[in-house]
Amino acid sequence: MQHARRAGNPRPPLPPRSGPHLHRRPASPGGADPSVSPCGGHGSGCRRQEPFRRAGCTGPRRSRRDHTPRERRYRMRSNFLRPTLVVACFCLILAGTVWAQEADTSAPAHLPRGQGEFEMVLIHGLGGNDTIWDEVAPYLMGTFNVFRFELAGHGQTQPIKNPSIAAEVKRLEQFIADNGVEYPTIVGHGLGGMIALQYALAHPADVHRLIVMDAAPHQLISAAEKSHVADLLMTDYDRFVASRYLQMSDNAAVTDEVVDMALRTDSATFISLLLSSFDFDVTERLDTLSVPLLIIGSEYMFPDPDLSRKVLVDLGWDNTRSLTFKRIEHAGYYMMLDRPVYTASVLLAFGVTPDYEFQD
Repeated sequence: MQHARRAGNPRPPLPPRSGPHLHRRPASPGGADPSVSPCGGHGSGCRRQEPFRRAGCTGPRRSRRDHTPRERRYRMRSNFLRPTLVVACFCLILAGTVWAQEADTSAPAHLPRGQGEFEMVLIHGLGGNDTIWDEVAPYLMGTFNVFRFELAGHGQTQPIKNPSIAAEVKRLEQFIADNGVEYPTIVGHGLGGMIALQYALAHPADVHRLIVMDAAPHQLISAAEKSHVADLLMTDYDRFVASRYLQMSDNAAVTDEVVDMALRTDSATFISLLLSSFDFDVTERLDTLSVPLLIIGSEYMFPDPDLSRKVLVDLGWDNTRSLTFKRIEHAGYYMMLDRPVYTASVLLAFGVTPDYEFQD
């Protein structure tokens, strides 16, 4: 039976298909043979109209072989595009969801730099940031994939609750895991050297080489001095920090840069990490360190080359099984800024060959 659509009523449901989309109606009272109802018996406004009919049906529905080539191409394109568009929309939604999830990360990812055979992780010191390696890193990239770890509350990295050396070691563990670093040479400067040393003691099988720059396994400071420094930090923070960092190089451009970096560091983080370093002491564990170790000393820390061995003993390095020492003269505490090319050459030599013989 042909379905009619009444004004004001919703369109009735489509009848079930019979055959190739043809719906026969009974013979007319005059006995005429049954004919194909216009548009399959759905009447005007049918959603199954031919592609080029704007409204209504004016004649019997044609079979596919009666369609023009243009109509057949249109149908083929329409049938093909429907599922394709659905899949494309789903992919766009999925991509947007993934992008939103990635954008929620609290800190930008630290990506490797370079295409070398080896891996190297660089850790700056207290009051610095990862830009202090800018002049050194380009010389390393041909040999190493270089990763720069930035301390919390420094540079572009947000502060964390209860900052300490132990907390930074945990962050370093996560950083190495997140970046897929497998067997790196770890380089630490100052407080970064303490963090690198602590990590190597905890994960000796995961460290290829350990390089510590102007750092010690414990701090040479008395209880009275600790109390005095704490008072200065609380009462005259800016003056204390500026005066401390102005002494670290004879190069005015370098001191201007490091003072600016230090004063831009989150003050609460700076104070907590400095006080945490006063209690750092791993000298009793150094005899368990199995990682090849290089100590780099600046002229600032080792002013007299003839007394370098004594300074190493005073700092507590005599408890290690073995170590290699290299003094960089004409360089302040920030040797990577005072002598970047030479510093890079030392890192390269030991990072690839642990038994390299350095000449003073």
